[in-house]
Amino acid sequence: MSRTVALVIANDPGTGFDRSKYLEPLRGMPMIERMVSEAASWPVDEVVVVLGPDADEIVANTDLGEATIVIDPEWSEGIAASMRVAIDLLLRGPATDRVVLALADQPGVDDGTVEALLDRSSAEGAVVPKYRYRRGWPVVLSSDQWDLLLGLEGAADLHDVLESHAGAVEEVVFDRLEPARILTPSDLPPRRTAG
Repeated sequence: MSRTVALVIANDPGTGFDRSKYLEPLRGMPMIERMVSEAASWPVDEVVVVLGPDADEIVANTDLGEATIVIDPEWSEGIAASMRVAIDLLLRGPATDRVVLALADQPGVDDGTVEALLDRSSAEGAVVPKYRYRRGWPVVLSSDQWDLLLGLEGAADLHDVLESHAGAVEEVVFDRLEPARILTPSDLPPRRTAG
């Protein structure tokens, strides 16, 4: 039986936040909790969260449920370091066939999107969503692709890496915009006021 793990990467500190952006409230809970809650509802066997900036503050002020928490001390190198840490953890644990690689500052990825990606995945290669005209996140990677992640450095663009290496890359087309990433305070949805 195949095993699938959601890897939620929280290594981008953003710009202009007074505290960890992952603690900013979204629909009644901190952003990181919202994202982990969404990931836990996907058809996956485990959720792994890779924390970078403000890891201690995030752990102290959130409830990430049953998610496995990994702290990446080299997060400032870029997303490559966090992906390496996550894959290293998986290689030491129970046999896992594929991962759903997601960004913690991109809440709003629904179950149907992930199910569609996983339905197209196979024992080899990657599956990426294409929102209208552009590839986005999350990305499903079978275990044969993990060596690519272990060899990455810096702020590598995973889509460019997949494009430049031999191997199957499947696209699932969605006729809608990609869920927005939260990179600055202006990306946060307006807070609802009582009354």
